Amino acid sequence: MELYFIRHVQTAVAAGTCYGQLDVPLMEGYEAVHDQIVAGLPRTDIIYTSPLQRCQLLAARLSENYIVDARLKELNFGEWEGMKWDEIDRTLMDHWGEHYMLSGPPGGESLLDLVNRLRAFLSELPSYNKIAIITHAGIIRAARHLLENKLLHEIMSEKITYGGIYTFNLL
Repeated sequence: MELYFIRHVQTAVAAGTCYGQLDVPLMEGYEAVHDQIVAGLPRTDIIYTSPLQRCQLLAARLSENYIVDARLKELNFGEWEGMKWDEIDRTLMDHWGEHYMLSGPPGGESLLDLVNRLRAFLSELPSYNKIAIITHAGIIRAARHLLENKLLHEIMSEKITYGGIYTFNLL
């Protein structure tokens, strides 16, 4: 089985804004980037997507038949969603930065919560040859942890490209 995790294209959110599960619009001209993704993606048997519009728009471009799954959403930043990073209380940010694996922002979720969401999703995948999963950087990092046995603290700083396709071959 091949899994193709695809990150949504760049959003139209102001730089420095905290958004995870906030439903935000895509940048102008996103259609051309979607066309490039479609051209670079092999034909798949089934498509799953995060319910956020930045992912569903690509899923709809790939096929009219796709499955929405909330477990594919980005990390929930709780009370920080939509705030500028530099407006968030520094003490709270520092605490979260030191404990992000087990502790989330106020009203949000931890990294392990996100990993467990993805683990549950993966455990329920049907047997297909090629599966496309349109999602977010956090989920792709979690996939690298679960499917490639990468340590979480090592992959958290890795760049996950907007519109990038990340392939996992499962035997």
